Amino acid sequence: MDFRLFRNRKKSRVAIASSSHIDNGSEDMEHQIYADKEYDELIKPIMIAAKFVSFWPLKRDHSTSAEVFKTCHVLWFFFVLISMCISVTADIVNNFNDLDELTACALTGSALYLATLRLIIYTASQKDMLYVVEIMRKDWTCSSYEDRVVLKEKCLFAFRLAKCFIIMVVVTVTTFSCIPILEAYVFGREKIFPFRGYFFVNQSVTPVYECIYVFNVMGGFFGGGTIVGATSFNFVAITHGSAKFAVLRKRLEAMNSNDPNADRAMANCIKDHQNAIIFADALERIINILALGQFVISTGLVCFAGFQITSMMKNKARLMKYSMFLNSAILELFMFSFSGHALIDEAKRQNDTVSSTEVVTKLTRSFTRSLLVG
Repeated sequence: MDFRLFRNRKKSRVAIASSSHIDNGSEDMEHQIYADKEYDELIKPIMIAAKFVSFWPLKRDHSTSAEVFKTCHVLWFFFVLISMCISVTADIVNNFNDLDELTACALTGSALYLATLRLIIYTASQKDMLYVVEIMRKDWTCSSYEDRVVLKEKCLFAFRLAKCFIIMVVVTVTTFSCIPILEAYVFGREKIFPFRGYFFVNQSVTPVYECIYVFNVMGGFFGGGTIVGATSFNFVAITHGSAKFAVLRKRLEAMNSNDPNADRAMANCIKDHQNAIIFADALERIINILALGQFVISTGLVCFAGFQITSMMKNKARLMKYSMFLNSAILELFMFSFSGHALIDEAKRQNDTVSSTEVVTKLTRSFTRSLLVG
């Protein structure tokens, strides 16, 4: 009788432990599903913008048809942007004696030259892009709850600002596209193209004007797409890089020298730090040349846009569209500067944490030397 009672109690404990394990597994599964949905919602605007201009990398197990479509997309993209660059350069030469028209053409030309540079860089950096995209998803969906709290704290603002920037640029490009044709057909003004260009034909007669207008708008949207695709992705990815250092800093601060698993925690910190550096190196390879070009050309864009605003005070329509362009350019420069400063700041804060007396007592000298950045 006692043996039966003991056996029944043992079965009950096993059943309770098994049900507890199942409950924990279902909770982990629910958290995983929630994290996937949350990240998908956050990254969706950036992913759509990047896919529109073929910046977003294909999956590792992509089909042959997807690769063929992407190749054709990139080639068409190059054709449109290079054609627009040539036509706008010809328009600059054609309007060399008209300062207002010259400035307007130079403004559009600078944006298109930078768009072509973005396309070249991101097409050549698809391997690094794929690595960055995969690591961002892994960090958001596979990290612990505590790590995701830090990621949200650091990155939610970046995702929201990137979404606002995408909307702002889309509205600006749409405004640029609509105003010239309204001026030509409603107010009877001179027929010009929204994104300028000289095409070596009588481009003011029907249907030549309408056909070139469609091509011109396509080029403008492709150029604007490179702005939203590159800038929003860079902003979110660089901010994510700073968040990786913030997560590592939190772990270092939480370490306890009396913990029997302190050695394992140190090894994990070393590994995570190396992964964060590899992530930052991949980002640097993507945006290194682009950041220089962005700074030089964007400075010119701000100057050209400011000049256009001062010279178009009486033309309300053009004043509005160039003001929108100037606001977008300034926000773009802010996003580059803000994300870069956040990454540098987090790396320095991690160095300060590692160099502090409390942490140095927990780590060996070799571990400390390995954790220091630069």
